[in-house]
Amino acid sequence: MPGTTDLREAFDAARDQFEQYRVSVSSVIEERPAGELSRALGAILPELVFYEGRAFAAELGLAQLDSGKDLEGISAVLARGLVEQQAARRSGDYLAGFADVLARVRREATH
Repeated sequence: MPGTTDLREAFDAARDQFEQYRVSVSSVIEERPAGELSRALGAILPELVFYEGRAFAAELGLAQLDSGKDLEGISAVLARGLVEQQAARRSGDYLAGFADVLARVRREATH
């Protein structure tokens, strides 16, 4: 399928980026003394949550690719997934990450 190789790579990159960021956040947490942790977390948690949303959407997209869905089908599943995540009252940062992946799929589908 045209476009799916690039999309698979983008999905893998989104998952990898989340894992790398999560590891770096863990180190930052371990290195902060009492009194500085909350300030550090306030700065890094929104980004971590954004990357988590991207990773979750990427996992969903990869599952659809593996099941043989075309780009339109993947886009439809991700659009439903975004609505479900909104209904679950996920944070704006999480939803922005999820929507970022959906936008990528829609761009691929229109090319």
